[in-house]
Amino acid sequence: AVVSTQSTGEESLPALKIFKYKERDGQVERMNDDYTVIGKELFKKETIIDSFCNLKVSLSTGEVGNIEGSFGQSGKFKVYVQDGLNETTKALLVPKKKKGKETPDVADQTEKVLLNLKFKRYIFDKKKIMMQ
Repeated sequence: AVVSTQSTGEESLPALKIFKYKERDGQVERMNDDYTVIGKELFKKETIIDSFCNLKVSLSTGEVGNIEGSFGQSGKFKVYVQDGLNETTKALLVPKKKKGKETPDVADQTEKVLLNLKFKRYIFDKKKIMMQ
């Protein structure tokens, strides 16, 4: 875009499509069903997750899903995997039973499946919309 030298600059800056690549990492807390997982540690508690809805996230096991929305009030969120989870991913997310513990800690039993979110953030966009 061409910016004229006579304009004040402030109102013409949004016309410039300058962006930064951003990346966030989190992990899968648990499997909800064959197509949905609950993620955590990608957002802070106070983050408005609605602005990230429908963005694609990739799992460390190879699947790709979309963020559906928030889950609870602690920064957790739902990810829908359209093609469904692989059997190997399901095996990683199902808790392994340990002998001797009545209430085992779920985090100790499952291997971590990581989530990765990549997006573009336009610098001069006043609405701060994320794009992919």
